[in-house]
Amino acid sequence: MGLISYGEAVGLLSAFIWAVNSLIIRTQSFNVPPTLMNAIRCAVAALFFWCLLPFNANLSDYARVTPYEWACLMSSVTIGVVVGDTLYLWSIREIGVARTMALVGTTPITTLAFEKLLLGLEVSSTFVLGCFLAASGVFCLAGKPKQTHPDTTINLKRGVLLSLSAALLWGLSTTLLKPAIANLTAVQANSIRMPFVAGLTFLTWRLRSDGMGLQQLGKKALIIVAFTGLLGMGVGSLFYLTTIGLVGPSKTATLTAATPVFALIMSILFLKEKITLRLLLGVLLCASGVYMVL
Repeated sequence: MGLISYGEAVGLLSAFIWAVNSLIIRTQSFNVPPTLMNAIRCAVAALFFWCLLPFNANLSDYARVTPYEWACLMSSVTIGVVVGDTLYLWSIREIGVARTMALVGTTPITTLAFEKLLLGLEVSSTFVLGCFLAASGVFCLAGKPKQTHPDTTINLKRGVLLSLSAALLWGLSTTLLKPAIANLTAVQANSIRMPFVAGLTFLTWRLRSDGMGLQQLGKKALIIVAFTGLLGMGVGSLFYLTTIGLVGPSKTATLTAATPVFALIMSILFLKEKITLRLLLGVLLCASGVYMVL
């Protein structure tokens, strides 16, 4: 028997993919509006899942999905991807990858909180301790950095609020996904989720774009953003939903909380973000809090 199960390995792989994806997104965060970026990424992911759909199952399988499961699926995708992912993209733009990924790494705690609230599960002492450690990590990460790059404007309060709001929404979204995919495979679920998000976010962008057209964004930026859709929203999301089906929502959220650790290491190696002792302490406290609620 291996050290980790197949489901856990898939969850960690998803976390690594999302960490790589976040670094790529950062390079375009000031070139493409977050709402449009989300729309492009989900549109590419939708094509990815539609290509996989004929090899996955019969279309008649959708008939087995109950109205309640459809409601959970649509609610989950609206809360987690339409709103949550957009807030996450804004946060990366405001405060960078390492700080954002550490803050949204508290998602396992919000996931467990919603599971306990909606499913009536007991709250253990380790859960309370984990929340305290994670809150301490958030406090450290919310501190004003001593040095910032002269060409980068950091709106810390806004970025922290955006990150924590995304974590809250992702927790609720993850909880709703468990009943939503009871009669669907990961490919089938995403073949519905991604085009729905792409259409909704694109419409939102058009209503707020002030006449700005896609041609003004640049071909290079569009290609890079499209690739992040294939990698993160496509492959990463496929692994994420597969993990939920194998090990459940809260453990999936905890496994994917390894993302900020991967992101921190890669941001040190590849980006110019300033890594401070306070930032490292914040990441450690958040990770410890997540571990306590596992």
